[in-house]
Amino acid sequence: MHNYEDRSAHEVIASDELFLGHFPYQARAERHSVVPDAESVLSHFEERHVGLTLEDARAEAERCMSCGMCFECDNCVIYCPQDAVFRVKKEESTLGRYVATDYDRCIGCHICADVCPTGYIDMGMGE
Repeated sequence: MHNYEDRSAHEVIASDELFLGHFPYQARAERHSVVPDAESVLSHFEERHVGLTLEDARAEAERCMSCGMCFECDNCVIYCPQDAVFRVKKEESTLGRYVATDYDRCIGCHICADVCPTGYIDMGMGE
């Protein structure tokens, strides 16, 4: 029906598990709140949380690191000392699956998992 990879069995990647050493820090766009005074609080039906502007929303979307999904940074391909990690051709890939491993060449050094900023590469211990 679709070519999406079923990731429902995977754990959610927490922000402290991300490796962002190769990416510059970008401040988060903050939403502002409107706090009515005591006199008008009962008749105040306006939104209290102001939404992001179109520009702020776009900038916030650009900050997305696609936690748990590959976003083609190529760190794993670049840093693999055995050239065991390679890019999957677009027509053969599913959503969030842009790299694969040649297990005949892989020596289990875990460098690919260490440099992956999103936690996409999950190394098993001989399982």
